[in-house]
Amino acid sequence: MIAKISGKIVDILPKGVIVDVAGVGYEVLLTEPDRLGLSLGDDMSFYIAENIKEDEHSLYGFILSAGREMYYRLTSVSGVGPKAAMSILSVHSSSDVSSAIFNDDVSLFSSVSGIGKKTAQRIILDLKGKLVDGLDTKTQNEEDPAFQALLSLGYGDKDAKNALQGIDSGLDTQERVRQALKGNKK
Repeated sequence: MIAKISGKIVDILPKGVIVDVAGVGYEVLLTEPDRLGLSLGDDMSFYIAENIKEDEHSLYGFILSAGREMYYRLTSVSGVGPKAAMSILSVHSSSDVSSAIFNDDVSLFSSVSGIGKKTAQRIILDLKGKLVDGLDTKTQNEEDPAFQALLSLGYGDKDAKNALQGIDSGLDTQERVRQALKGNKK
């Protein structure tokens, strides 16, 4: 199973890219937000979700591992295939999808082309019990600059998360890091 691909982008396609890895070009299908910021020649790494069928072998790529985790969660729902999951993740971030599941927000899913109200309700019903708070927290941590700053200072994931817990997220990054380092929680 392919879990991650790192290489140079040699072609940008309408729904993905071709990544050259040691002379072999892999077509990696991407969500719209992940694809838009890329340029030819970029060295990139993608977390990969494979979809292997009798007549097709597709690689779906995500810049953040949280995207891949949400993809797997969505495709575990009956009636939600890889294309539907990619459509959802092209329009909404993993953290927005997670919040919609927790808040029973059917409209977030049904706003995506190809996802009807019944499928949206099935996604929420199937994933509400399975989706753990850790996935939502993991997504928020990956996108949080203060969390990333603590990691770069040598903190482990759990220690950085604990250090930031209780610190006002409305403060600027520098102040949040300073308070986390001092152990002040306001």
